[in-house]
Amino acid sequence: MLETQKEDSYVEKKLTETAYRTNNFNTVPPIIGILISDQYGNTLTVFEYGSKSDNGYGPIKSYLSEGDKSLLELDLISMYLSSFKIFAGQTNIKNLSHLEIYGSNIKAQIYFLFEYMVIVFLNSQTNLTSKERTQVLKYCEDKLTKYKFEFENFNNARSRDVLRILENKGKSWLKKFNVKYIKTYKNIYLRKHETIEKSMSEIGLIVQNELYAYLEYVPDEILNNISKEIRNKIQDKLFDFDLSVSEKK
Repeated sequence: MLETQKEDSYVEKKLTETAYRTNNFNTVPPIIGILISDQYGNTLTVFEYGSKSDNGYGPIKSYLSEGDKSLLELDLISMYLSSFKIFAGQTNIKNLSHLEIYGSNIKAQIYFLFEYMVIVFLNSQTNLTSKERTQVLKYCEDKLTKYKFEFENFNNARSRDVLRILENKGKSWLKKFNVKYIKTYKNIYLRKHETIEKSMSEIGLIVQNELYAYLEYVPDEILNNISKEIRNKIQDKLFDFDLSVSEKK
């Protein structure tokens, strides 16, 4: 019994590790970092997952830049994205609340809170539930409300000191958020795998029976290969679906 439990634990660990690496969570964390700027694109505070590199720049800049030759300044990023808000204001786009930019490795979600812009940089495979998005925005909203003076007067020396403290606290909060996200992701993946395995044992039998019934003169070896190929394709397609049923409220 103990050996079986150890074997199951080993298999689960290998399965979740494979999924973890397939989505590049081992190199790009679920949430890379969060940048808060004013409506004009002035960067006010940034908290990132991880420390600065030996070259002195943080995760957001390192992931958005391809090598040291093309390093992007965070102020340029926020200023560029703030132009979308200005564009909306000058056109007939009403009540613009957020934008999303998708890439194959990284994506960004831009939210407009009060007179500020919150830019969340994520692994492209990160899918936040409505509850998780609310947690992220609530955290930022609370800081913008509680430290209203410091954000409004960000060039003030005392304000800069407070904002630096907020960056350190934000970094700690983000680390805990990412750890929790990965744990939840792995648990959902295991449940998804178990569900698909049970379904495929039944689907595989149906496929095999149907093939043998309609292709009775085809050699068994060919039917077995066709059956296996169909099962593999169905299984791959099932893994593309979100089987978590519904987002957590």
